[in-house]
Amino acid sequence: MLKKVFVWILAAMLALSNVGCTSVPQPTMEEVLAEVNAEHAAVEQTEGDFSQYLRKPVQKIQFDKNENFTVTDEAFDPTKQLTIEQAKEDIDYFFNIFHDTYGLYDYFGGDEVFTKAKQAVIEECESAQTLTCEVLEQSLIDHFSFVKDGHFSINQKYVSGRMCPFFYREVSFVKTEEGYRTTDGKKVESIEGYENLDELMKRSISPEGKLVYYPVLLKEMEGISALDDSTYSCEEKLTVHYQDGETQTLEAEPFTWYWEEFSQNVQTEKMNGIPILRMNFFDQTGAQERSDFIKENREEPIMIMDMRSNGGGYWLEARDTIIDYTGKNVTTNAVELDAWTGTCAPQQDVFLENNNLLIVLTGKQSASSAEQFLDALHNVENVLIIGENTNGCIISSGGQHQLPNSKAQVILGSRYIHLFPSEEYFEELKGMEPDIWVPAGEAEELAVKLIENLK
Repeated sequence: MLKKVFVWILAAMLALSNVGCTSVPQPTMEEVLAEVNAEHAAVEQTEGDFSQYLRKPVQKIQFDKNENFTVTDEAFDPTKQLTIEQAKEDIDYFFNIFHDTYGLYDYFGGDEVFTKAKQAVIEECESAQTLTCEVLEQSLIDHFSFVKDGHFSINQKYVSGRMCPFFYREVSFVKTEEGYRTTDGKKVESIEGYENLDELMKRSISPEGKLVYYPVLLKEMEGISALDDSTYSCEEKLTVHYQDGETQTLEAEPFTWYWEEFSQNVQTEKMNGIPILRMNFFDQTGAQERSDFIKENREEPIMIMDMRSNGGGYWLEARDTIIDYTGKNVTTNAVELDAWTGTCAPQQDVFLENNNLLIVLTGKQSASSAEQFLDALHNVENVLIIGENTNGCIISSGGQHQLPNSKAQVILGSRYIHLFPSEEYFEELKGMEPDIWVPAGEAEELAVKLIENLK
């Protein structure tokens, strides 16, 4: 069915076609959305044998898996010295939290692996010349890095690395039936080390607002902290061979973790007539403003929801945001599994009709419930995700704990596990891929340029 957003944009494209030719052949938005809708609709809800994720019977526990833990205001002091007895008490507490409450304890190796890691931390602390809180912290990070859970952090330091995107934008490419070529017509023969160019080349937006393709590589970056503002580099160069015999070397742009802390959780505005909603967190703060803004503007041909700085929150708030836009409850493709009982709530696999265009902006800060939000929006028609791959932080939830002596803050998941249809669709620490890849810091500007280019 031809939706009104298609009609609106197609008319604009027809008007442009009368002006003259461009060196960058552009699909219509109708064609782009048809392709993206097909990709989203093809995602099937998670099903299968979940036995590998279930907890083995636990005989003795110190902590109740349903317990709410108390965290004090006492700050972590890295220079504070600990006795070995104090360190061992913290290590025992840390280990017991995993053993007693963590749904993925057996999945990540169980008693054998966790006990070995625990003993290694004890030995490191015993051999330390000066045993400080920082020594204990670093030892826990080093020896428990096998827990590939995006929520798991110690003092806001991620224990596992994140897959971060590196863009190669020195040359713009377009995709044709014969393969890829530059915007000035040079046909690509090959790129050294990469046989499948469709995996390397990602839909993107040029500085002029044109739909193009750029190579994008995902590399694991270690030592990233929550709300990081560091810049990371990728040394890998790409060697492009053209059919005319020419060779060109491309270098990666540095990656910077984009996030912006708004003075209020919810920000709204209209830019060039397009309603834009920005959210830092899915909670009750600003919920009424969010709901009112969406309901007032959901019939607009285009709306933008900016989730680049959204680190998660509560799924019910994320769900309500979708309900405000669609008027209906939309389920996710992932299932939530109770690791102790093996139960999960039944879901309906429905692709919901939507007449207008919803653009969602993403980045590496988009995490947890923000990723559930995106997962659910894959079941809504005419949703275009623009930005970077998300954080990769949803396999479990994030409960807060505090070690008794060092006062180290530990974020660790609960009894529930989120399982996705495939690693191609979502992978922990890698996240969910956008439909159009652009650096998160440029996503809003480039999305607006793309729209303006078609008007």
